Amino acid sequence: MENTDPIFALTAAYQADTFKDKINLGVGAYRDNAGKPYVLPSVRKAKLLIAQDETLDHEYLPIAGLPGFTSATAKLILGADSPAIKEQRVST
Repeated sequence: MENTDPIFALTAAYQADTFKDKINLGVGAYRDNAGKPYVLPSVRKAKLLIAQDETLDHEYLPIAGLPGFTSATAKLILGADSPAIKEQRVST
C-alpha cells in the first residue's frame, strides 16, 4: 500500500480540478491559476483596519507574549476548567 503525502495529494487534486476560479490552499501562500499570490478579502480588510488604527504602534511584545492571547490559548488547549490553569501551573 502506498502512503501518499497529504500535501502532494492535495496539490495533485488541485492540478486535476478544471474549475477556472480555483485557489490553491495547499501551500504557504494562496495562489491563483496564474501562480500569483491571492490575498483573502478578510486579510485585506484586517490590514486596512490595522493601518487606520492610530492607537497601534510597532512596539515589540514582552518576552512572555501578550497576556490576553497566552491566557486564551491556554484555555483553548487545556480547557477553561483545567486544574493546571486554576492552580496557575501553566506557562507559555
